[in-house]
Amino acid sequence: MFLPIFRLLFFRGSPVDVNGSLPTIATFAILLVALVWLTLPSEGSTNLSSEVVSDVRTVLLVIPIISYALAALMIFTVLNIRKFNDRFPKTISACFGLLLLFQAGAFLLSLLSMFFGSSLLFIFGAVHIAMFCWFIGAGGYVFLHAFNLKLYQGILATIVIILVSSVIAGIITGIVLPEEVGTLAELQNQLFEMRTSE
Repeated sequence: MFLPIFRLLFFRGSPVDVNGSLPTIATFAILLVALVWLTLPSEGSTNLSSEVVSDVRTVLLVIPIISYALAALMIFTVLNIRKFNDRFPKTISACFGLLLLFQAGAFLLSLLSMFFGSSLLFIFGAVHIAMFCWFIGAGGYVFLHAFNLKLYQGILATIVIILVSSVIAGIITGIVLPEEVGTLAELQNQLFEMRTSE
């Protein structure tokens, strides 16, 4: 199940090789949400109150879920416009699989950063950025095949889908969970003020 995803990660094969069955898509989606949940801050890892941590965890879980759903809808729409409706199951399975690998890598980095502390924080940050750029490239490679585009167009499509889905997900979350989003925004402002004062 994962071998075709690894091949896509290294710019080999195509989404046609990916299992596009409903159980596979559901498995990828569940594992993806589970990994997002595992990377959320816990009460024990911060000195914040349980209410603040609960609000932050809620927002940081809801935004990715809505973002993934919106990204799937955008991919479905583009495939319909280009008359490639039959490619949607394998394309979304490939995208979720790549997201799952990226999220697993991010989770591993977070564990390593906790183990090594702040001494290698810059290196972990650089690796995380490199992984994200690699994911963008792999996503572009998937869309190259799915949408019949050139590679640079596929990369642009990946960036646009990520940006649009993330922004709209943030807006929807702000409308549905205004108090929780307000708590997160206030916490981010406090962290920014602390860093600038240092």
